[in-house]
Amino acid sequence: MIRRALATAFLALALPAAAQVVPATNYTDLWYNPSESGWGMAVTQHGAPSHQMVAMWYTYDPREQDPSSPGNYKPLWVIMSGGTWTTPTSITGPVYVLNGVPFFQPGSDRQQTEIGSFTINFTDASHATFTYRIAPPSGLAANDPGFGLPTLSGTKQMERIQF
Repeated sequence: MIRRALATAFLALALPAAAQVVPATNYTDLWYNPSESGWGMAVTQHGAPSHQMVAMWYTYDPREQDPSSPGNYKPLWVIMSGGTWTTPTSITGPVYVLNGVPFFQPGSDRQQTEIGSFTINFTDASHATFTYRIAPPSGLAANDPGFGLPTLSGTKQMERIQF
């Protein structure tokens, strides 16, 4: 009876670890599409045991024209912090936009809003398909970082930047 209880307890503890998907490789790098200027992705992947990933999509904000450069737009960074590995080559997770004070100013007034999701499917160690769905919740306050962001969705091919 005691052996069965111990075996059951050990099995229960081992299942979550065994059920975790381990990424095929470390995808940490800068990623982009060489035929499309104006966007890219910075990926940082942690090692075992978590294998968590932070992906930052840098692009241009369709809401904010740059007054110092007519016809151009200000930067927009969309962050996926965490995510879930669904296969050894695919991760998906919620994404956020943030605002706050610059690093050189005292205080902290950071605010983050979940606005959608990313899925990154790595076809090999140097190529991936990036799928994004941006759909900010309705009713956001005018000072919220997701306020006025249009619904955007699509799929982009990307590759590691070769140095």
